[in-house]
Amino acid sequence: MPKELLACDLGALRAERCLVQNGEFAVYAAQAAEVPHLMQEIARLRELTFRHAGEGTGKRSDLDRFDRYYWHLFLWNRAKEELVGAYRAVNTAKVLEREGRKGLYTSTLFRYDERFFATIGPALELGRSFVRPEYQRQYAPLLLLWKGIGRFIISHPETPVLFGAVSISNTYNRVSRELIYSFFESRRQGDRLAGLVEPRQAFRPERLRRWDWRTVTRALRDLEELSEPIADVEIDGKGLPILLKQYAKIGGRLLGCNLDRKFSDVLDGLVMVDLRQTEASVLERYMGREGAAAFGRYHGLG
Repeated sequence: MPKELLACDLGALRAERCLVQNGEFAVYAAQAAEVPHLMQEIARLRELTFRHAGEGTGKRSDLDRFDRYYWHLFLWNRAKEELVGAYRAVNTAKVLEREGRKGLYTSTLFRYDERFFATIGPALELGRSFVRPEYQRQYAPLLLLWKGIGRFIISHPETPVLFGAVSISNTYNRVSRELIYSFFESRRQGDRLAGLVEPRQAFRPERLRRWDWRTVTRALRDLEELSEPIADVEIDGKGLPILLKQYAKIGGRLLGCNLDRKFSDVLDGLVMVDLRQTEASVLERYMGREGAAAFGRYHGLG
């Protein structure tokens, strides 16, 4: 996509659509109709990035019916005039009122009991996140995207709950995928919300017997310890998916796992976090001190 067309879309956005900027990077929020050329570039880079990770749709670009009405939070390199990464987000309460559960992307992966949304209240569904490969060795792009999400929530404080699908690609060894699945499975027993979610295609562990994974995962205290055996069995030494770590930092919990046959057999974990229970210092990192304070006042947090 010619840079001139992308710059034209960017220049047409109102100033308040710039959520945060730092050095050469800036994060913007827009809807698809406002940025038609940038939307095509997001879809193209999504597909390329997901294929690089052993995922992808197999099509020329990753574009679906949800893109039309979801918000798109994208990271722009101002010096190079290029798109670096993006997230998409939507207020679940508005979608449920207009289209019902089928209007949510994660409903294509999981079946929701109607009590699920009544329990969590207004929430922000996040997904389709990516940072293009040449920027993945830097931590700043992902951090800035999450700061953009933080600023977006400040302007939409009525959605204190975040949830979405986090991918564990099939580039991971089968044993690694089973360890990740089993670690979270052993910790969601008795989780009332997890009982209201059912995967459309359940993941069936094969290599690890039930008593094997129970012994292993009970011995692991946290995600950092889980990352060590995974790095040991992976040829390239990679640990846990970075987004799982990111959600864990803000208090996320896994509610279920689905095997996505339409997306290169990726294992999708449904992660949820209630920001009202996240530590204030963590909120400040992504929202800024004033933003975190405003969020706290809105929800009556002490």
